[in-house]
Amino acid sequence: MNRTLKTVCTTLAGALLALPLASQAGTLFRVPLSMLSDQCGNGGCVVSAYKDHAGRDYACGSVRYGGHLGTDYALVGGFTKMDYGVWVISAASGTLEAAVDGFYDRCTYWNQNDPNAACGLNTGNYMIMRHADGRKSKYWHLRKYTQQYAKGAFIGCGNWIAKVGSSGASTGPHLHFEFWDPSWGTDDPYAGSCGGPISLWTSQGAYKGLPGGTCQ
Repeated sequence: MNRTLKTVCTTLAGALLALPLASQAGTLFRVPLSMLSDQCGNGGCVVSAYKDHAGRDYACGSVRYGGHLGTDYALVGGFTKMDYGVWVISAASGTLEAAVDGFYDRCTYWNQNDPNAACGLNTGNYMIMRHADGRKSKYWHLRKYTQQYAKGAFIGCGNWIAKVGSSGASTGPHLHFEFWDPSWGTDDPYAGSCGGPISLWTSQGAYKGLPGGTCQ
C-alpha cells in the first residue's frame, strides 16, 4: 500500500470511530409502550425478561430465560390492567410489513414442550414493522382486535399501534419486543458487558427500568 492510500484509509477509519454511536447504529428505538401516567408511567410496566445471552442477560444478570430472543415488558396489575387498556407504541418510523390478529388473548400458560398446544401458539397476535435501513421491530402477544393499522401502512414513530395482550405463548399480559437486523438477524437493542457494544435505544435507561420515550 502506498503512503497516500494508507493515509486515506487511516483517515477514513478514524472518521468512522469518531462518529457518535447513534450515527453508527442506524435506526434507534424509543420504548414501545405508552408512558402516560395511567399506562406504563409510574411503574405500570416492568421488564420481566431480557434477551438470553447464553444464560445471562445483556448486563450479565439473570432476568431472562433460555432461548428468549426479545425483551418482555409485563403489565403490573395483570389482566385488570390489560382490560383497562395499555397501548403499544411504534418504536421507530416504518412500514407495517406483517400483522396477524384474532387469536385468543387471555393465555395464562405456555407448554414449552408443545409450542403449538392451546395457548402455545407462539407469537399470537403480532405486528412487524420494517424500517428505512431494513431493520425490523416485532411486537408479539397483542390484544385481539386492537390493531390500528393494516399491512402496508407507513407508521410514524410514537403512534398507538395496538394494545398489550396475552395471546400465543404467553403466561400473562405483556409485550414481547424483538429487534432484527438484515446483516445478522435477531439481536439485542440493549448494550452491556454480556451483550453488544452499541445501544439501539434513543435512551437505554437503567437496568430493569424502561427505555426513554423520545423518538430518533
